[in-house]
Amino acid sequence: MTRSAITIEDVGKAAGVSRQTVSRVINRSPKVSAKARQRVEEAIATLGYVPNAAARRMGGARSFTLLAVIERGAGGAGAGERAGRLPLDAMLLAGLECCSAAGYHLLFEQIDRSPPTGLAQLNRALTALSPDGVILTPPLEERTDLRGAIEGRGVTLECLGERTEFGRAVPGIDDGALGEAAAQHLLDLGHRQIGFVTGSVDPQRSERRVAGYRRALASKRSRAHRHFAADGRLSFQEARELARTWLTPTIRPTAIIAETEEVAIAVLEAAHELGLDVPRDVSLIALEDRASLARATPPISAFHQPYGALFGAACERLIAKGEKQAEPTGDGEGAEPQASLEWIGRESVTKAPRSV
Repeated sequence: MTRSAITIEDVGKAAGVSRQTVSRVINRSPKVSAKARQRVEEAIATLGYVPNAAARRMGGARSFTLLAVIERGAGGAGAGERAGRLPLDAMLLAGLECCSAAGYHLLFEQIDRSPPTGLAQLNRALTALSPDGVILTPPLEERTDLRGAIEGRGVTLECLGERTEFGRAVPGIDDGALGEAAAQHLLDLGHRQIGFVTGSVDPQRSERRVAGYRRALASKRSRAHRHFAADGRLSFQEARELARTWLTPTIRPTAIIAETEEVAIAVLEAAHELGLDVPRDVSLIALEDRASLARATPPISAFHQPYGALFGAACERLIAKGEKQAEPTGDGEGAEPQASLEWIGRESVTKAPRSV
């Protein structure tokens, strides 16, 4: 008998169990005794049986496939090497590790930024793939048309995070908390004159980050955010010139938050050109972690959103919800939420150099 000819019935006969029991073992159902599970797994290994999609869907019409939807160009060149882009390499690895362990497939689909075109592309993917769950990645989670299309088909939807706006929870990473956490870290070190340099990130996300930074400074009655908060999406050259302007006068920032890797390097270059020491004269934090930050002189600290871990956690939540729907056990609500922020401490941050 060839491997391709082996059926789920053959496995059940070899293990001395029913077809339904074999299906439950394949689908990782808890409703199977340890002895029966062992016999089925041994039979699968001995016969070389490979479960196909039809067998796995038996009794539940499940595809065991998760679909991640990304905006075209979101990864940039080199999977996240451009400022403000998603680190798709880290997300892919985290997602595959989670899905492979649970017997799921993970697919990525690109859709256009244009609302009508992107919605049509999503609908085609949903029809063709019939995923058990969908992850909308930034900034697509803010699109109500996409969320409506997914939920309207009864497909479970997850995003990389959740934030609160006007007293209600909305899908999407809490960018305000990121700006606030970075500013608070510097405030705890005694800094009061703290600047914020924006980069090439989605304007709405930048606005939320700057708003979080402003909240933190206002809580300590610092007025630095009125003088040292940049507006707009700054290029490398624009960020460097702005940093030179800020760091030249006597009253200047003792710390700067740079939204992207690109503007962080620009600020560092400006400080070096002016003969200022980082971190003795000015501390520096980036809001994304890239390899070049660790290679800088000095290495630049980062407060960032760990997209790989967040994406893996979203996959875990979808799988947990799918398993709960297929086999109700009443034992909790699934995977725990993943921490949304990560601190990478390097040599670019220290206590405030003076009282301001």
